[in-house]
Amino acid sequence: MDSIENPLPLSIVIPCYKEEKRLEPGLSRAIDYLSSHVQGRFELIFVNDGSTDRTVEILEAAKQHYAGIPMEIASYLPNRGKGYAVRTGVLHSRGNQVLVMDADFSIELSEMFKFLAALDAVDIVIGTKKHRLTQTLKPQDPLRRFLGKGYTVLAGIVLGLRFSDITCSFKAFRGEVARDIFRRQKINRWSYDSETLFLAKKLRYTTRELPVKWHHEEQSRVSPFIDTLRSSRELLAILSNYYTGKYGL
Repeated sequence: MDSIENPLPLSIVIPCYKEEKRLEPGLSRAIDYLSSHVQGRFELIFVNDGSTDRTVEILEAAKQHYAGIPMEIASYLPNRGKGYAVRTGVLHSRGNQVLVMDADFSIELSEMFKFLAALDAVDIVIGTKKHRLTQTLKPQDPLRRFLGKGYTVLAGIVLGLRFSDITCSFKAFRGEVARDIFRRQKINRWSYDSETLFLAKKLRYTTRELPVKWHHEEQSRVSPFIDTLRSSRELLAILSNYYTGKYGL
């Protein structure tokens, strides 16, 4: 795809890894919703991050069923990590606006419109599940909430970030801003969110947090202790990348 010559109003990037048990019926409901509510042209970019189950088969079936909707499926082996998958999708995007979300569709799709509208005033809009106006239909267990909060605090200390919820995957970008940030990124796994916001800060892009309406998805494969430890180590890698000039800043 050519992100310069063939622009679209909106690109939606969805990373997928072993999602055969979670994609449907949410995937079909989401496409139906987008088809009936999004005004103007858009594209869906699914990135299959080395799945070895039926993820690609399900995505291909949806692509055939919704033949009238531009739907790209980027697939590779082996698994490279969520950060790598999101980066792949964003750098394939053609949209003047880019929305990134998870394949479990745990955040209500109707939330996207306030995010996209907010891009009239800022460069990046990130979701937060910690705002007083957030609507939580089904909460996470206390351990996950504790570890998530702890990671956000640690990222604030290490990287100087000031956000209430760094790891919420629902984020909207002006297209050129998204592609500028993600072409610089190095983190392939969970701390890519922190790297995104760190680079945005260093590049002086403007950001805004917005509350979301969401529910916790029980089938998440995140391992609270292991992934929190790995993500914490990656924060130091981000600092190292910055001070050794790997981001080209």
